[in-house]
Amino acid sequence: MVPLSLSSERASEARDRLRITLSRLYKLEQFDLFFAPSLHVARVLLSQLFLRQEQARNQTRYASHYPVTELNVLPAIPLMAGNITLIPHVDIPHGVVRTLSDCQQQGVTEASESFASMLHEKLINEAQLFVSRLDRHAELGSDIVLVALRTHDFSTLVRSELRLFEQGLALDSAIQQTLNRIDDEHWRPYNAAVVDRISLSTPLSLNSSHQPGLPFATFTLPTPLLASLKSTEELVLWPQQARMQINANVRGGGKKVSI
Repeated sequence: MVPLSLSSERASEARDRLRITLSRLYKLEQFDLFFAPSLHVARVLLSQLFLRQEQARNQTRYASHYPVTELNVLPAIPLMAGNITLIPHVDIPHGVVRTLSDCQQQGVTEASESFASMLHEKLINEAQLFVSRLDRHAELGSDIVLVALRTHDFSTLVRSELRLFEQGLALDSAIQQTLNRIDDEHWRPYNAAVVDRISLSTPLSLNSSHQPGLPFATFTLPTPLLASLKSTEELVLWPQQARMQINANVRGGGKKVSI
């Protein structure tokens, strides 16, 4: 049996290895990286973290132990009763890219549809804080979510507390599976697909409604036609919005990734 302390040390090393690897592959050197098992858990952790920091800032006793700069958390992040809202950078199924400033004014940027895509460079250049699933364009599995904080925008105190939260999560299996996937010689880190506007005249007149440059196209369809279709990995149906989304995936190394 592996001693508990040794097992814990190996788990910590695996997490640090993944942090370093993702920083290199996705140009995240300006961010401090954390992991969570789902977007829901990431939102809860961030909500609790910022709520506690806000409460701590209002306590004179606490403030006397730390410099004012250490208590500074982004005041623009809306926090209602301890709940932070995740705002998608890319609005699906409408296929519209929100500005990152709008995302950050409303909550925390949810970047699953832009991370590791052709929007990646814009994301890492402008975002202060974002969360992202790694199974979308990075193709790194569905059991791990990335939380990225731009280092100079958050205090050491905030980042240290978030690291403590992360250490209490059961992530060892997901971390190892992600590392194994990265080590696969056939894996490529980016989805370099770009879809421009599409117009069809037969057998039905259709015009795509997504913003050009995204890795998918969206169409508004008549309800009977939409009801006759079935969702697949490449074809996603949104019945309530009467929309169909067609995903594109072209794997690349990221050397030419741009907005």
